[in-house]
Amino acid sequence: MTATAVEIPLRDRIAAYLHAHHTMTLATAATGPDGDPQAHAASVFYAVDSRLRLVFVSKPTSLHGEHIIGGSRVAATVTEESQEWQEIQGVQLWGRAEMLSGAARVGGMAVYLRRFPFVRDLLAQPRLAAVAAELAVFRVTAERFAFTDNRTGFFGRELL
Repeated sequence: MTATAVEIPLRDRIAAYLHAHHTMTLATAATGPDGDPQAHAASVFYAVDSRLRLVFVSKPTSLHGEHIIGGSRVAATVTEESQEWQEIQGVQLWGRAEMLSGAARVGGMAVYLRRFPFVRDLLAQPRLAAVAAELAVFRVTAERFAFTDNRTGFFGRELL
């Protein structure tokens, strides 16, 4: 007998969905130099650690990198394209992000490289050495998750 979605704990369903996908759209916001709000969204590859934190690699000088370093709260979605609304599934999360350093950076990069071993090969190429040197490792810690699964009914959404 197969377990239904209701029988599987929500945290486990979220974890399975995050492990099955690899791209998140990350949203950040900050106040620009002119005092106006500055919102930003970027799609990045991510890896999931054992505590459901999402780890990604980017330049600290990217707009989302600058926002995170400046203390921006974050929101993210992980979803796939659907042709019908009844097929929509995905995870939304809200929380905080940080640029990792020291042992945390090494650990975060290990999580990332386990998920994307091809990145190790890319970063080892001499022509990409300058790019590799500029990369930072970021970690998103969710304070709240939402799991949408419209296959379970009209606007099937659960909060964790």
